[in-house]
Order: sequence, then C-alpha cells, then structure tokens
Amino acid sequence: MKAFHLALLKTVPGLLVAALALHPGEPAAASLGGNVPLTEPKKDAAGLIAAARAAVAAEPKSAPARIRLADLLLASGALEEAMRYYEEALALKPNAFDAKTGKGVVLAKMGKLKEAEQVLQGALVLNPNPVRVHYELGRLYQALGEHAKALQQFKEGIRKHESGR
Repeated sequence: MKAFHLALLKTVPGLLVAALALHPGEPAAASLGGNVPLTEPKKDAAGLIAAARAAVAAEPKSAPARIRLADLLLASGALEEAMRYYEEALALKPNAFDAKTGKGVVLAKMGKLKEAEQVLQGALVLNPNPVRVHYELGRLYQALGEHAKALQQFKEGIRKHESGR
C-alpha cells in the first residue's frame, strides 16, 4: 500500500478495515473487515470458507449466509465465486447493502471500473453513511485517474467516520 494511503488510513480506523479488503497481500490484512473480523487468522481461511459453505447449504434462502461466504471468498481472491454468491444474495434480498458493496469491490478487482462505480453508487443509495463505500469509491476513482473525485470520497468517508456514522 502506498505511504499516503497508510497515513490516511491510520488516522481513520474504519478506513483501515476497508483498505485491508483491497490489499489482501499486505501482512496486516487477515481478512475483509465488515462481516469478517480482523482477528481471524489467514491460515484458517479454508476452514472459515468451509463453515460458510455449510451455513449456505443449511440455510439456502439466507442472504446473510451468502454474503459471509462471498466476503471470505473475496478475501481469499476467488473473485468469480465471490461474485456468484453476492449475486445470489442480491437475488434473495435486492436491498442487501453488504452484497452490493462486495459486488462493487469484486467488479473493481476484475478491472470493470465503470460497472463497479455504478454498483457502489447504488450501495450508497441503499445506505448513504458507510465509510467503507466512500473508501472503495475513492480507490476506484483513483484507479480511473479521477483524483479530485477520489479525494472527495476519501474526505466524505473521514467526515462520516468522525461524525459517528
């Protein structure tokens, strides 16, 4: 991660969680954040994924179970499979904010930046306050070379974090 991002993220803990989702190769990035606690060791990823698969099988109509599995798959780099579970969760619960956010992150990691932007903007419509979506949008705009928009999103995330949202 670039020094600028680390400096920014260290000042806002909520953004650090989101940053770890985007940088799973970093030593501190044990997992996704959000639905996946940072304390889960990376070496247990296979066991966590197996348990999440069992939960999906046990509760076939559970959007949260699918989101949990998709989050773990995303953290492990299984983008296509993560996308499938996010989409299944959205089919079960179209307003699932976490699924929409995760889908946007997967699209960005796949290089589908414009589509990711639309999905993440849709997540903000569902829940306008989450710091993570602003961070993800900031990273996306940065990748697109739209630095003013990126900075605006980073600042909005910090503002919301500081106001307790």
